[in-house]
Amino acid sequence: MVIRTLDVGADKQVDYFRLDKEENPALGLRAIRICLLRPEIFRTQLRALLRASVFGKLAIMYPMITSPAEVLEIRELLSEIRKELDRKRIPYAPDTEIGIMIETPAAAMISDRLAPLVDFFSVGTNDLTQYTLALDRQNRGLSRFYDPHHEAILRMIEIAANHAHAHGKWIGICGELGADTALTEWFLRIGIDELSVSPAYVLPLRDHIRGIDLSQTQEKKGAATS
Repeated sequence: MVIRTLDVGADKQVDYFRLDKEENPALGLRAIRICLLRPEIFRTQLRALLRASVFGKLAIMYPMITSPAEVLEIRELLSEIRKELDRKRIPYAPDTEIGIMIETPAAAMISDRLAPLVDFFSVGTNDLTQYTLALDRQNRGLSRFYDPHHEAILRMIEIAANHAHAHGKWIGICGELGADTALTEWFLRIGIDELSVSPAYVLPLRDHIRGIDLSQTQEKKGAATS
């Protein structure tokens, strides 16, 4: 099970956090930024996740990462929590995988620097589309301009995949594109290791994948835009 750490703010508002009203919440205080600015909340969640890791295979995933400095700060915090659990003789799985979401152009473009710091990538295609196209995905009036198949987005996904594999890490797709069968073959050809979709799409997507013959030569660009 992959558990994403606290990911509120922007389109996921929770009243009890009492976040200040922002003119552009998608670019404001959200996700990992809240966690790093409120470490007492973050520590509680990380401690609980580590304790839960002894009951089954668990991975921890951090959203909205934009720099190696953020990952290093999180790693230091996680190390402190592990030492606390060791002192109290509270068991946890030492091999818990740690991953990050690639959902900003910044993370995609420096994914070669991020890959050595984590165990896996998960591409958040909804936010990656929003930030790449400078388009509020909650604004229905902009639907004409919302193009998740945009070449810039596909290029960044491929860049992240190449960097992940170059460092021996796995990469998955999380978001609406995971169930987009127009891109499934292209995802497989660039080496995407996992497609995360809602339960209703699992069987249709599995059936579609079984019908793909990767031995056939096909231009990546053609597959991506078909």
